[in-house]
Amino acid sequence: MKKSFFIACLLFISGNFIAQKATYPPKEFYACWKAAHEENNEKAKTNVFRSCTYAFGPSMFRFEIEFFNNGSCKYLHVGATDIHYYVEGKWTYDKKKKMIIIKDDKGKVEYKYKIKEVNKEKLTLVMLN
Repeated sequence: MKKSFFIACLLFISGNFIAQKATYPPKEFYACWKAAHEENNEKAKTNVFRSCTYAFGPSMFRFEIEFFNNGSCKYLHVGATDIHYYVEGKWTYDKKKKMIIIKDDKGKVEYKYKIKEVNKEKLTLVMLN
């Protein structure tokens, strides 16, 4: 009886640990983000982003990116003549290197980042390229 109870408890506890295993990137990552360049740390090579609903001060250009859970993304690009337009792209997460790779619509790697922090209001990335 004690042995059966012990095994049942062990299975219950291990089941809870398996269910609590975090997925990466976390669900808060899949959102629209705007560059909060005022908060960047150049020395640490971090880029800070805030939710697109954040009330920013005036800025000439503010990089924006939206990540979707199907591996696609779109980001705001500024062209040579200062025209802003969205680029449809793809992103992948390399679990081994713990980095996000963002490619443009032609498959060219545009950005490589490591996630430092993410929550509903703030995304902090370490620039790798």
